[in-house]
Amino acid sequence: MSVSDETVLHCYRFLLGREPEDPADIALHAKAANWQDLRHAFINSAEFHQGVGKELTANIAAIGQLMGEKDNNVEVRCTPEQLQAMFNGIAANWTKFGETEPHWSVLTNPVFFQDTLQEHLDSFFAYGKVDIEIALNYLSRAGLPATGFDSVMDFGCGVGRLTAALAPHTREILGVDISPSHLREAAKSMELLSVTNAKFAQIKTVDDILGLGTFDLVYSRLVLQHNPPPIIAAVYERLLGTLRPGGVAIVQIPTYLKGQKFSVTDYLAGTAPTMEMNALPQHEIFRIIQQQNCVTLEVRECTDLRAIEGVSHTFVVQKQ
Repeated sequence: MSVSDETVLHCYRFLLGREPEDPADIALHAKAANWQDLRHAFINSAEFHQGVGKELTANIAAIGQLMGEKDNNVEVRCTPEQLQAMFNGIAANWTKFGETEPHWSVLTNPVFFQDTLQEHLDSFFAYGKVDIEIALNYLSRAGLPATGFDSVMDFGCGVGRLTAALAPHTREILGVDISPSHLREAAKSMELLSVTNAKFAQIKTVDDILGLGTFDLVYSRLVLQHNPPPIIAAVYERLLGTLRPGGVAIVQIPTYLKGQKFSVTDYLAGTAPTMEMNALPQHEIFRIIQQQNCVTLEVRECTDLRAIEGVSHTFVVQKQ
């Protein structure tokens, strides 16, 4: 089975940073057996290694780094009032992103700024399909169904990039976000992409998550890292709390950032970055998994922390 011309075009744009020079080049690459083989051909090309690839690989976090680090220096416990204050600050920042650069805030590539978005919009959503195909492989490897769900939650859905990619695999999908401006864009995206089984909900507190219903699959990627550690922990706990028996959560979380020190008091007394990056120590994550009566199916270190010295993991857990 060959790949589409559109997929080839996305590879040229994302991996080589240019448009194809000759239509015959597209036809040639479209003969690849699948998108994995196509990607392999591009990233092993001389052009990739000499140009864009050299820059990209320099900014992708290596697997297995920071093995000698000893301290976390991350405070996770806080009062309900402190938790809400942090939540409100994050919501205000992301609402502004949704009003100004909603797509760029989801994937921080300059081609997704509003002034160049339209010519790259197809690539924006196509990239989401690749993310979801990879995510569903976790389930297949565990011997679980990877499609045909009754209900799915896309947490931190933004403009619906991954909501749209998950929609064909479930009867209904709920996109959840703290930013009303992103959710408005997400609704427009579903109409544009003819997705009819998606709904959206805004949360104003972490406890709102528990009122969203129960789900067969909860998915979140490149979301929790933009929250303070106490928020990451509280949200992850509640996400696992929405799983039905046998349901699975696939959630990406940074687990270590070199030099990170987090104090609740200092954080609330200072000015947080507009788009912050934080990690939650792995022992806290495993504590929450056990507390929520879940078992771990797979933990995969991933290269999500570009240009930042840190460690990120995807946790795949199932409700008992």
